[in-house]
Amino acid sequence: MPLLSRSPAAITAIRSIVAAEKKPSSSRVIIYRSITASSAACRYLTSNLTMAVFALVERLAPLIEKEVNLLLESKKEVENLTGKLKKIQEVLMDAERTAVTDPNVKSWLKELQDVSYEMDDALDEWQTANLQLQIEGSEEVSDPWEKVISFIQSVCLCFQHVIGRREINLKIKGLIGKLDLIVQGKDEFNFLRSGGHNLQEFKRIESYSLVDSLSVHGRSRDKENLMRNLLSEGRNGVEIVSIVGTGGVGKTTLAGLAYNDPEVEKHFEFRKWISVSDPFDVIKIANLVLQADGESSSNISNLEMLLQRVKNTVSEKRFLIVLDDVWTEDRTKWEPLKNSLQGAPGSRILMTTRSDRVVRVIGTDTRQPLGKLSEQDCWSLLSKIAIVGRSEEVHKKLEDIGRKIALKCKGLPLAAKTMGGLLSLKDTVGEWLNVLESPLWQLEEATVQLFPHLYLSYNDLSPVVKRCFSSCVIYPKDTLIRLDELIRIWMAHGYLGLSGNVDRMQSMGLELFKNLEMRSFFQELKKDKYDESNISCKMHDIMHDFINYLSKDDYCLILYGGVDIKNCDFGKVRTFCARNVTQENLPSNLFSHLKCVRVLIASDCGLRELPREIGKLIHLRYLDLSFNPIIELPETLCDLYNLQTLDLQGCFYLSALPQGIYKLINLRHLLIKSRGIRSIPQGLERLTGLWTLTRFVAGRGASKLGYLEKLNQLRGSLCLVLGDLNGLEDSVDAEKAKLKNKTHIQDLEFHLTGEVGVDVMEALQPPPNLHRLRLLGNKGAQFPVWITTSLDYLRFLHIGSFHDCSCLPPLGKLPMLEELEISSMFSMKYVGNEFLGIMETSQELPNAGTAFPKLRKLSFDGCVNWEKWEDITGDEKDHLLIMPCLRELEIVYCDKLKALPHCLLRMASSLEHLIIGSCNNLYSLYGDRTGDEWDKISHIPHIDVDSLSRLGSVSYVSVLNC
Repeated sequence: MPLLSRSPAAITAIRSIVAAEKKPSSSRVIIYRSITASSAACRYLTSNLTMAVFALVERLAPLIEKEVNLLLESKKEVENLTGKLKKIQEVLMDAERTAVTDPNVKSWLKELQDVSYEMDDALDEWQTANLQLQIEGSEEVSDPWEKVISFIQSVCLCFQHVIGRREINLKIKGLIGKLDLIVQGKDEFNFLRSGGHNLQEFKRIESYSLVDSLSVHGRSRDKENLMRNLLSEGRNGVEIVSIVGTGGVGKTTLAGLAYNDPEVEKHFEFRKWISVSDPFDVIKIANLVLQADGESSSNISNLEMLLQRVKNTVSEKRFLIVLDDVWTEDRTKWEPLKNSLQGAPGSRILMTTRSDRVVRVIGTDTRQPLGKLSEQDCWSLLSKIAIVGRSEEVHKKLEDIGRKIALKCKGLPLAAKTMGGLLSLKDTVGEWLNVLESPLWQLEEATVQLFPHLYLSYNDLSPVVKRCFSSCVIYPKDTLIRLDELIRIWMAHGYLGLSGNVDRMQSMGLELFKNLEMRSFFQELKKDKYDESNISCKMHDIMHDFINYLSKDDYCLILYGGVDIKNCDFGKVRTFCARNVTQENLPSNLFSHLKCVRVLIASDCGLRELPREIGKLIHLRYLDLSFNPIIELPETLCDLYNLQTLDLQGCFYLSALPQGIYKLINLRHLLIKSRGIRSIPQGLERLTGLWTLTRFVAGRGASKLGYLEKLNQLRGSLCLVLGDLNGLEDSVDAEKAKLKNKTHIQDLEFHLTGEVGVDVMEALQPPPNLHRLRLLGNKGAQFPVWITTSLDYLRFLHIGSFHDCSCLPPLGKLPMLEELEISSMFSMKYVGNEFLGIMETSQELPNAGTAFPKLRKLSFDGCVNWEKWEDITGDEKDHLLIMPCLRELEIVYCDKLKALPHCLLRMASSLEHLIIGSCNNLYSLYGDRTGDEWDKISHIPHIDVDSLSRLGSVSYVSVLNC
């Protein structure tokens, strides 16, 4: 198996674990990395390998039953093949346990993985051939001569299909022969059948409450909060306090600090520390509670009697019971124990766990998340172990390097202790530099002392979740991971099933992500407040090192920086990832050799063109060519019938898409943000399963809006770039687009680059569930009616560059609008009360309702000719409710505005922030913060008045990003 290395500086530290060739430290390559039979290393390797095989077998089974019966002569052969796979599946878990100490079993698992992948590839070839026959056989031609040519091509294609079917048939039978040998090999090992995970090898050592408080750093405030949660009176009955955080962050240490505090000892009549771990053993926990009170329970085998005695023991006492390291998500196991632990008022159950799912199951009253240490605290902890007993001179030499090593620990106390222990045995600057330059996953101390703690969390995952987690290895450290992108990659690998139901796969992907996030595998989670499905996160650097360690035998090639690759079998690579690698440093003939690749990422690699050979990568599902100076895409790209995602974001020199795009019938995500693409082929209208289309250009000489008619599965964000569309034919075409039927779209942008008729805009009424809308640039003098009549769920609105519009529509009617941006309205001189949308005549005042009932932020930017904002009169003030939720008002680059509507602003009772920038008239009124005019706005808590805006204009951001 080919072997490629990492930094040469790590070789000494990992000699007993990783056998590797020396490579330049600037390169980063992952491909089939092998490990010696060290028990610690083998444990992780075989587990990851087994999970890969387990997931593949599960994925192959339904595919085989569906497809192989078309290839094999009889149903009996199909049943025989399925039976063999199921027999293998039954013993995979025991094979994992055995492989830790038996290299022959490890080799057997590797052979099984290879055959599984080959089987998957063969069946994929068969499916692709069927797709090709279906697509190319359905092409319609009108010219008689072309019909003759088409008929001849169809005959040739059918003949090729027959030959191809025979070749695949022979390949499948050959693989079945290999599988027979593997099944026979299985019998030699006498594996036990197993239906679940074997955790015996990875069970953690029982925890204890005793902690040296002097060795704990950076947890004073956390301890204070925990003490307050434990000692407060609270409500009647027992309260549950949960400490939640990733493995190694110090949950047990914090719990021990509080448990042994003299104030806690004095407060509680009864205390018991119980190391729970996994499995959750109710009988064991109940016995430990009784033993703490001096009672014997050895003669009780009945759970009901045992729990009754626990209840009688603690019912009248104020107790503190610590359940350390809880994993169970089974409510039926927890409820009986919880019901027996009913003590006196003020009693507490303190639980530590890595999973928010556990917190929900347990029914926590107080959740206390535990974060990472500061850089200084991390260094203090590391240095206390690493530099103790050394001279002041040595201390000074090593401190700078040591602080940099502490940064690698990323605030994780367990990592700081592990690295401190490693450094305590190293005396020279060179040895410390060696540790600094080595990836954490290559250091033996990390694999033996740190990773087992993380492995507990990993091993608790199902096989498919393990595979999803391992696939995150393609992201560099400290990279923002977007959930939608991650799910598309999981989908490409088949981890979300093969049903073809994208809705179901998307939902499954979201559940799998939540599963990982709630177990602290991801951090810094951010959700778009207007689109809950738009989620991003990061992975802790230590977790990233751990995932590198787990991925040693994945068919995955990752390149960063300058790379020199030797002895690499590209033909077996299933994930290829190159980011910011120059075209010269990419392997030659790369696209010709990646025959089995499913995910291909070549982002920001200076690619100017794609070779025609790209069309031969028939297994490809995910293709990311973003931020390359590509000028043209070959038509052979459209031979990728299995392609699900095509990412062309940032390809600014690309002017068109291939004409044969209609052949990409499995395409679900077409990501375009290139201003160079002026039109999209008509074939797009046949891709009715398309989910994501980020940009669509319509206008004379460009695409027609009618192409969108049947694309009703579109969701997420869509930017419509509209050129000159002011004729009758254009309004008919806009009606045909049926934009309001695209009910899954939540974020819509209209970028008007030419004259767009009012009828066209009226016909482009957005879907009613829209959350975010941007209207940018128009030479017309009026807004479409639907902007205030059909968008009851709109939460964000940006109107910009409507240069000929002299007034604003009655936007106050929008019932759910939370954020409103008005920018570059050059013809607008006056904002009247019609903007509030609450009345037409004075007779309507008593029933006027509320203007902008949900608005939280209002921004005016670059309205350079705006002179007056009409204020509320005395009669109106008594009957109106205006902007009751407004918290922030921002006015920048509105130089001619003479004054603010003081009465209106007083009615906006929640207003907290007023920002005025680069508005000379307003600055002259309020800039010195004195006088009558200042008194009219001084009730606002936070006012920032500046002659020059520190915020900068936001007028053109959306236009540039479209």
